[in-house]
Amino acid sequence: MGKNWNSKTKKWSDVVRPATKAKAAKAKKLYNNGMGIVEISKELGLSISRTYELLRLI
Repeated sequence: MGKNWNSKTKKWSDVVRPATKAKAAKAKKLYNNGMGIVEISKELGLSISRTYELLRLI
């Protein structure tokens, strides 16, 4: 699994929350099935930039 940027400590940290890992997996699955970024963002209730971040995690 990927890493998240912690702006307070200015360091990268491992993704530990199960909910984040689950959203990343779902986003990746939808993307691999041909869904666009905007549609995935709406499906997950996230911003487009956060959706891109989740896709980079996996």
